[in-house]
Amino acid sequence: MKKYIDYLILFLLSIIFVMVFKYSTLVKTSILGSLSLWVKSLIPSMLPIYIVVDLLINYGLLNFSYRLFKNNAFVLLIISLVAGTPTNAKYIKEFVEEGYITSETANFLLMFSYSPNPLFILAFAPSLEAALFILGSIYLTNFFIFLIFKPQFSLKSAPLKTKKKSSFIDCLTASIAKSADILILILGVVAVYGVLNTFIAVYHLDSIFISSLLELTNALSIISNEGFPLMWATFACLFGGLSIHTQIKSILEGTDIEYRYFLIGRLCASIPFLILACLER
Repeated sequence: MKKYIDYLILFLLSIIFVMVFKYSTLVKTSILGSLSLWVKSLIPSMLPIYIVVDLLINYGLLNFSYRLFKNNAFVLLIISLVAGTPTNAKYIKEFVEEGYITSETANFLLMFSYSPNPLFILAFAPSLEAALFILGSIYLTNFFIFLIFKPQFSLKSAPLKTKKKSSFIDCLTASIAKSADILILILGVVAVYGVLNTFIAVYHLDSIFISSLLELTNALSIISNEGFPLMWATFACLFGGLSIHTQIKSILEGTDIEYRYFLIGRLCASIPFLILACLER
């Protein structure tokens, strides 16, 4: 079976290879569009947050949070929900590597710490009410996932660790270097899925559902053009798109943190809204 799957993947990649040459102008336009999105939207919304959070942690945020909540996971949840995905995966991975939380806690957090950047949703939503509905749905489903799956995890609180404080300049430059790696990864993934969306559009196979599965930004653009059906927008935001899923999986490579927990969380949250969206049409 694995051999036949490999043959299928090879066949599909061969088709994509030919299409890259056949539609080279469209591919170029798509990649330049992804680069523009990256420069104008992703870097301004992500880089400052990465740097500020790293500086806060360097200057004692974890110690302060631990004294209040006796747990390092709470501050992670706040960072994840405010800064947006894939920021959650970046800091969950770093907290595990530095011993602030256990791998099991990290897997659990992956299930319910998801949220697109709130400013991103506000930029696409036609009204404040629509944006609040989407954000409320995300936070509410996260809460239900937390309640449902918590009994399946043995959550041991990692002991308080005193982080050695770096100088401001050392922390700043290290944060910029780490953030650049993540941002370049995100650029590559967004560009790849942008090209796939272009190929799908060429053959008129694009739809709200397919776009929602592939890439969130393009999905919300299509949804906006169709009058912004709220349930489809909520489904797209709750699932996140395979672009986000690829980013999460890539960030977690080489760790004991398992991507499947993120996938389970997104499926549990988004499928009810997919059903509602289909009924709405």
